[in-house]
Amino acid sequence: MNVTETELNKLVENVAAAMQKDSYKWKKSWIEAGSPINYSTGEAYSGVNFLSLNFAMVNKGYKNNQWLTFKQLKTLGGELINNSWNYIYKFGTTPVKDENGKPKIKNGQQQIKFYFRCFVVYNIENTSLKAKIIEKKSTQYSVDEIEAFIDRVNNNDVRIKTDSTNGCYYSPSYDWVHMVNKNNFIDTKDANATEHYYSVLFHELVHATGHQKRLNRFENTKSMKFLEGKSHYAYEELVAELGSMLFASKYNLSVESTVREDHIAYLQSWIKALRSEDGTKLLTSAAAKAAAAFKYYHQSQQ
Repeated sequence: MNVTETELNKLVENVAAAMQKDSYKWKKSWIEAGSPINYSTGEAYSGVNFLSLNFAMVNKGYKNNQWLTFKQLKTLGGELINNSWNYIYKFGTTPVKDENGKPKIKNGQQQIKFYFRCFVVYNIENTSLKAKIIEKKSTQYSVDEIEAFIDRVNNNDVRIKTDSTNGCYYSPSYDWVHMVNKNNFIDTKDANATEHYYSVLFHELVHATGHQKRLNRFENTKSMKFLEGKSHYAYEELVAELGSMLFASKYNLSVESTVREDHIAYLQSWIKALRSEDGTKLLTSAAAKAAAAFKYYHQSQQ
């Protein structure tokens, strides 16, 4: 087992353990950690790297969610003051070469192979550089900001129907999200009714990106070999949960999960699947698709 596989297995077990220990609150501390960013470029980490770096931030008690590579550190004139590192993961392609080091061509095209590797990054607090001040509008969510986003989605992409009956769900056949009225939601000790409402809505909007006219995830999932014999529906629910976590982080929602009657059953199926032979594929795939769903809305709704 190489380093990438070893570290990914650790991350997968951390996620499974959090689900087992904290039940439906398993995402809470990771949401509160905010979005990890690259100190040098300012770009946000997403997908499985969001989970990996936020877990490290919570576990090691960092106050700044800013990261950079050793090369970036040296370019900026910084030094390591604590050689404690973490990993990020990257998918990519590389040209296939023959025994003479020349590119392999097939049917007139350069052959490529896919790779998935881990890279070392350092939290800014382990370096001599000063953390950047990240301007946040507020630590409290903004109803106006969220409603403006929802209006753009409702008017330009996914129709959102609201009434007092029939629950909350996404309908692939009608391509709409159905929500019950906000006053059907209640306050809990962890979040208020408004936050619960938005959390559920974001969960359903992630589902909507699976439609063929958006990201076509529902169809693409059918060909995933690692899901053979597993519940495709449970996998889709995990994608939606991870996606709603990205929304909660962006909009400063303190709600930890979209709690439903069947949520414990889903948690048990996720824990079992994560601890199976294909657990790393399950988590990296679901996290990547959740990130793609989040990115879809925040690019197409500009």
